[in-house]
Amino acid sequence: MTEEFGQPDTERVRTPRFEILIAVLLGTAALLTAGSAYIGDRDDGQQLSNLQKAERTRAEAFDAYSNGDQEKALDQTIFMEYALASQQGDNDLAAYLIQFSPTLKDALEVWADTNEQTPFSGDKPAYFPAAYAEGEELQTKAGQEFERADFYDERGDKFVFATVLFAISLALFGVASVIWLRRWRLGLTGGGTAFLLAGATVVVVNLF
Repeated sequence: MTEEFGQPDTERVRTPRFEILIAVLLGTAALLTAGSAYIGDRDDGQQLSNLQKAERTRAEAFDAYSNGDQEKALDQTIFMEYALASQQGDNDLAAYLIQFSPTLKDALEVWADTNEQTPFSGDKPAYFPAAYAEGEELQTKAGQEFERADFYDERGDKFVFATVLFAISLALFGVASVIWLRRWRLGLTGGGTAFLLAGATVVVVNLF
């Protein structure tokens, strides 16, 4: 009986079924590694795409607010002339002035039922240009896009972690497939299986 590392030949006998098991585990680990890496890369792309969308949407929101500020400034000037004409009893001029701004005209109707000094004052002023509403909608949309970007960023990191776990299992299975000592092979296969299951758990928890 010959020995290597103090172990008899029976410790180095290969079991065909065990070889098949390791081959299956290697294939499974390889597929999961590729799949996890693909999803991680795709999530990185989704993160970048949503960040770009969010930046564009936020820029559109700022433009809408800017348009609303310009409209408001113009309507404040019209309102001053309207108020002056009303005080002087020139109702025809007052009616003529508010025709230039439907938004101001609607705000005056609401303002008539309030105690505010002007349609532009108060916590909830009667005057609210449509551009402001558009800006708020775009700002909300941008926030949602930023949230999606954060989601894909966090999930992508988790799939990178899963890929690392699968890569470790691949390494352990690879060594187990060429080593002769059975107890080492069993230990390496068990360790590789543990990492494989850990990676699969990360994938399942974050994918479904």
